Amino acid sequence: MITQPHPLPTTNAPQEGFVLIVGLVILGLLTMLALSSMRDTTMQEKMAGASRDSGLAFQAAESALRDAENCITGTATGCTFDAVTNDAHFTQDDAAFPEHNTLFDADTWEDYNPPGEPTDLEGVPSKAKGDAADGVNYIIRQASTVSGDAGGGKGADVGTGDYSKSKEKSSQAIYEITARGAGASGAGQSVLRVYYRQ
Repeated sequence: MITQPHPLPTTNAPQEGFVLIVGLVILGLLTMLALSSMRDTTMQEKMAGASRDSGLAFQAAESALRDAENCITGTATGCTFDAVTNDAHFTQDDAAFPEHNTLFDADTWEDYNPPGEPTDLEGVPSKAKGDAADGVNYIIRQASTVSGDAGGGKGADVGTGDYSKSKEKSSQAIYEITARGAGASGAGQSVLRVYYRQ
């Protein structure tokens, strides 16, 4: 006697689609993680760029200070302190000297063009390189003149010292140097001020 194979049992229950729902939830979670990671990466990239720009601005301002000191001492080619003919040099009581609260405005610095060529720095804008603005700029004001000991002796108190006849008296000028540096993007800038005695 030949027996017929029994068909596999089937269920007539409808499909619930539970696996599809779980898959979509997992896919949504993975998408949110990817978007969050991309946002964090973009923000870190902007922070790194701003930090680099800020560092370049500070280095440019320090470089401008050195350029100004070289101009005062006359060691820079084509540059000496001259408050009469140069728009970046000022006398002590010059009313045209910019107010302190305008020094962080980039437009303020467009009016001043120090003599000589600024130090060329990689990544810092310069009109010499064809950029719209200079990232290295400075202004000098002669702050005062004081008497002092030319020999540098210990008895030489500035302006009020008691000098013996053997010590030579001399006058020394004090200059106020204000320097501005800007990074490549223009977003970062640094303004430094020092007093230089010659």
